[in-house]
Amino acid sequence: MSEDDFKKTVLDSSVRLLTKAMPGTRSISLCVLMQAGSRDEEEHQQGLSHLLEHVLFKGTEKMNARQIAEAFDFIGADINAATAREYTTVYTRVMEEYLDRAVEIIVDMIREPLLDDNDLASEKQVVLEEINMHLDSPDEIVHDYLSKTMWGSHPLGHSVLGRHETISGSNSGILREFMRERYVGKRIVVVGTGAVDHGSIADLISRSFSGVKPGDAALRDDSIEPVKGVYIYRKDTEQAHIAIGSKGLPGGHSDRFALYIMDNILGGSMSSRLFQKIREELGLVYSIYSFSSMFTGMGMVGIYCGTHPEKAQQVLEMIIGELAGIRKNGFSATELERSKNHIKGGLLISSENSASVMNRIAKSEIQSGEHLSIDEVSTRIEKVTLDDLCRVFDATWGSGSASLAVVGPVDDGELSLSDDI
Repeated sequence: MSEDDFKKTVLDSSVRLLTKAMPGTRSISLCVLMQAGSRDEEEHQQGLSHLLEHVLFKGTEKMNARQIAEAFDFIGADINAATAREYTTVYTRVMEEYLDRAVEIIVDMIREPLLDDNDLASEKQVVLEEINMHLDSPDEIVHDYLSKTMWGSHPLGHSVLGRHETISGSNSGILREFMRERYVGKRIVVVGTGAVDHGSIADLISRSFSGVKPGDAALRDDSIEPVKGVYIYRKDTEQAHIAIGSKGLPGGHSDRFALYIMDNILGGSMSSRLFQKIREELGLVYSIYSFSSMFTGMGMVGIYCGTHPEKAQQVLEMIIGELAGIRKNGFSATELERSKNHIKGGLLISSENSASVMNRIAKSEIQSGEHLSIDEVSTRIEKVTLDDLCRVFDATWGSGSASLAVVGPVDDGELSLSDDI
């Protein structure tokens, strides 16, 4: 990233600090990201990253949970957190004059969580209810089943939320040990965007993380390929929820811009092939979309839709037919131009939002360490050709590694993928 307002510093603690000043803003979006997610859990640890994210908010030696909430309300700031497959993050948006206070509280939560067993007991119930809600949401759980089908016992096949038995059986000692190995300097990334001064925030973050052990960077197994498979979970729902997945590209791959465009044309916008054909023309679905997920050394592409169970096979055949048509005929120049403009427009609009910029910088840092300006990204998007799209399609949907997951009133063997993908 060539702009003068983007800066990166690796602190003595090995914590990475990245900032981007956005002139004209008066607030700051800031995240503290730990490279510790569900992918970094062993079989018996499934859900500990997610549970730890929750209990960070239950208090420290200095503040209880209510005081943390009231403190952020008092300074007019928001605070939240999230767990993903490769990271856990705590993030806030705060007025510039209250940045020091916000950082003080967040770092205290991350470095010195109380992990009281009484608080932990109640929060475990909260997490279990979140898991139960997820299990009752077929449009969400079908993605977990797809990941499990594709990746098997590999940690990428784990549910981010975790398992009931792991959550129920955890205690403060287990969480402290889990945290000690993962919440270390080489795994911590701090990103601040908006009304930031890099020098001032570097001093603040350096003091806040003084004494943190550098530890070891995250080591992740990326040696496996996704497998072909079909998983059907029979459930009495109004719709059949269908998810198809195949091999994708790893984070930071040089073809990622072609992947963005391919995905946008296939099912990533209202003008996409799947949306126009299956929803707009035939009215067979309410929701249908494609997506791509990029991880360290690995990736996946996917398609989701929900339809009436009696129409499930028809919809599935139409999706496969669309993919087969792309394999045979490729994409059009009009689709390529339209998708480029759509993606660049979204990128420019999001660049005016400090939270969006914060997220983009954080993900770039943990996926590749390459930081591109908006102009540089736009240039790379413009350089994508029809041949690039065909090459990426062959490497993903055309790789012969597609899997299928279905949740709904469907029996085993009732739905399957043809050899066309």
